[in-house]
Amino acid sequence: MTTYEAMKMRRSIRKFDGARPVPTEILTKAVDVARLAPCGTNAQTLKFCVVTDPALTARIFALSAWGAHLKDGSGRPGAGQEPPVWMLILHDAAVRPQPFALDIGAACENIIIYCQSEGVASCWLENIRKKEIAELLHLPENLSVISSVALGYPAMESEEVPVEENGTGYYWGEGGKMNVPKRSLEEVMILK
Repeated sequence: MTTYEAMKMRRSIRKFDGARPVPTEILTKAVDVARLAPCGTNAQTLKFCVVTDPALTARIFALSAWGAHLKDGSGRPGAGQEPPVWMLILHDAAVRPQPFALDIGAACENIIIYCQSEGVASCWLENIRKKEIAELLHLPENLSVISSVALGYPAMESEEVPVEENGTGYYWGEGGKMNVPKRSLEEVMILK
């Protein structure tokens, strides 16, 4: 799979094969590409906590909110569909007092695209109880949880659909597929 293909296929997945572990080699390479992402002033303030212990992943799952756009709660993974891996993005205040928001996005995107190229699905979540997760993991005071990427093998399908009059909100379509409206290339590209 090319990088372009991985990027075109990538969708947020909200149901995982919770019983299928992600190989450590893939997780290690995901952190490796995350650390190489562009960052402001090359400060490199981010660290990455990879959580695979089932007891901890279950506790982190309980501290997360999923699919806020789906008011019926159907965006939250059901029993056995929880992510087997949480990649927590941490900021190290000992390096720099405040994180650069763009650094977080670049690192997360590298994680997501690399994992997609290996057949591992993801969902980037900001709506997590960050302080409680930091306490759960006994992180030192200089490290704070600032974002997360849930990872695992997909147990659902998701596909791009055109944006309709009702907007860009994702929804469940026929056959249990998640439909994700995306604006067309022609609509977003301005070529001069």
